[in-house]
Amino acid sequence: MKALVRKDFYVLWKQMRIIVLILSLMSVVGGTFNSVFVVVWCSMLPFTAIAYDERSHWDQLAAMMPYSRRDLVLSKYVLGWLSMAAAMALSLVFQTAVSLFTHEIPGLSTLAMSFLGGILALDITLPMVFRFGVEKGRWGFMLIVFGVAILGGITAGMAEGLPSIPAPALALLPLAAIAATAVSVPLSIKLYKVN
Repeated sequence: MKALVRKDFYVLWKQMRIIVLILSLMSVVGGTFNSVFVVVWCSMLPFTAIAYDERSHWDQLAAMMPYSRRDLVLSKYVLGWLSMAAAMALSLVFQTAVSLFTHEIPGLSTLAMSFLGGILALDITLPMVFRFGVEKGRWGFMLIVFGVAILGGITAGMAEGLPSIPAPALALLPLAAIAATAVSVPLSIKLYKVN
């Protein structure tokens, strides 16, 4: 599986360089939103890798190689996790460097929440992508993102004046991400099909 993840990084290297540059600029410009945006953007890299694989018929070639369906599916999850973790780490480094001059505290908790949100987005959408292909799967991803944004806006509007969410409730988010991954990976393996 390590070779599959490396293959995806080699294929995406040109785009990865651009992401690192954008991440650097957005983190230096400041604002937690920019850093969160880049982490969530990195959660979409597995879709790009799958699109390249579909276009070049890699899945047909991989079916003839000694890779199991589990390896092929899990490599895309690992690609997403590594990309988001790298974006989070780089953003934290840049925010810390900028905070030396601005005396603002880096938003570690917000970055961690965006990382967990990216994991949940992968867990929800990758099974659709493996079953229906990238184009239909991206529509599912966009619908989920818009749905979450609308729900977040409605919730934020209703939550004004209410007490903040208690810390124990926020601790459930990592558990939700772990549980969603435990369901999503086997489901993706089952739904994976060669186009």
